[in-house]
Amino acid sequence: MTYPSQPGYPSPYGQQQLPPGRQQSSLWLIGGSIILVLIILMTVILLVVQQTQNNDSADGGSGDGGDGDGGYTEMEAAPFDGTACAQFDPSAFADEVGDTIDDSMTSNSSSSGYVNCTFYTTDKFIYLNATFNDYDTAEEAQSSIDYYRDTYGSDSEYESGDYTELGDDGFHYTDASDPSYQTTDLRIATGSLEIALWVSYDATETDFESVLAGMGEIAAQGDALFVDQQ
Repeated sequence: MTYPSQPGYPSPYGQQQLPPGRQQSSLWLIGGSIILVLIILMTVILLVVQQTQNNDSADGGSGDGGDGDGGYTEMEAAPFDGTACAQFDPSAFADEVGDTIDDSMTSNSSSSGYVNCTFYTTDKFIYLNATFNDYDTAEEAQSSIDYYRDTYGSDSEYESGDYTELGDDGFHYTDASDPSYQTTDLRIATGSLEIALWVSYDATETDFESVLAGMGEIAAQGDALFVDQQ
């Protein structure tokens, strides 16, 4: 007796089973998609971290930084008269030369075209005279710098050089004829304002580099306080 052939049964759930080769290809596609998504996420995270670091750097970071030349931009502008001398922080100069300021010896004077402030240190008796001249034009301030450069720049009795830490132009010169008692002048033109600093000191106790660095601190303060005169 013969039996009729049995009809084929459908695969479970009525779905057609994929051949092994096509199943493997589908797994590769799924795995590749997951890896691509992970790469995109990591790239986004790295970009966010980098942007955060750049913002921190632009804000000055979290470290403690000194003022340095030109670091007094947050000081409020002062009136162009003798009262402005009280707004200076001469301890910045004293710190550079390894001394302190004798507040009892501080003095000031002024006129319509200039302000003068004087400071003394306590132990080394270093004398600092700071004069700020308000010219009508930047050309006049520059002309003053040129005069001192022409006068002392070629004089063998003086040690001189350009000062580029602040302002439009600067020049310093030192009378080093006496191995102990010396004087250093620093003149800076910033706009129509001339900053003229003069320091006398014992070179056996205080070196020139420290004096010039301290003068730079006072010059930077004057540049900030008298910004309206530039």
